[in-house]
Amino acid sequence: MITNKIRLCILATLLMLTGITQASVVSTFNPTSLFLSITRISQTGNSVNVDIGISGLASGTAPSLGGYDVNLSFDPSYLSLAGVAFGDAVLGNQLDLASLGSTTIAELTGVGVVNLFELSGDTAEDLNTLQADSFNLATVTFDVLNVGTSLLQLDLNALADADGNTLSAITVSVPVTTVPLPSAFLLMGPTLAGLMFAGKRRKEDFRV
Repeated sequence: MITNKIRLCILATLLMLTGITQASVVSTFNPTSLFLSITRISQTGNSVNVDIGISGLASGTAPSLGGYDVNLSFDPSYLSLAGVAFGDAVLGNQLDLASLGSTTIAELTGVGVVNLFELSGDTAEDLNTLQADSFNLATVTFDVLNVGTSLLQLDLNALADADGNTLSAITVSVPVTTVPLPSAFLLMGPTLAGLMFAGKRRKEDFRV
């Protein structure tokens, strides 16, 4: 397990080694206008998908996002981590615009805490020029354990732009209401369908 301090060192070191850091870059961008939030929650059957997104970046210029380290806390009595998919389902992975690959880590770092870490392998020029100003970072999928409302909380460990500068962002947490599909209904479904079909056949035979 990689600690947060080690993650921060990796983030800073790799940004410099990949040539992303540019001390000459001057930006008047206000970092407090960045928002890191849960943009969408959807449930299909017994699975809940949680989209985590960032908004407020510049469009076609610096700053863009070069890497992040984020914790998503959830109530383990309601949800169980099933998987993580990095990138935006519509826009693609905005930290891998040149298809060079990005460094990604997704793991449970505590009870009810999943850590998401991603570092872009793209150049600062590509990120600043091509990256969207708002997009989803990742989709976290949970299995539903119980019905009810619980809190999903985002905590920012580190955020860096393509030029190696530290960014700050306002994090937004939201409640999630889970409504699992009753297993009893799933078991009864085929039986009920069979009874309805059999009843229809008997009715048609009676008419004949």
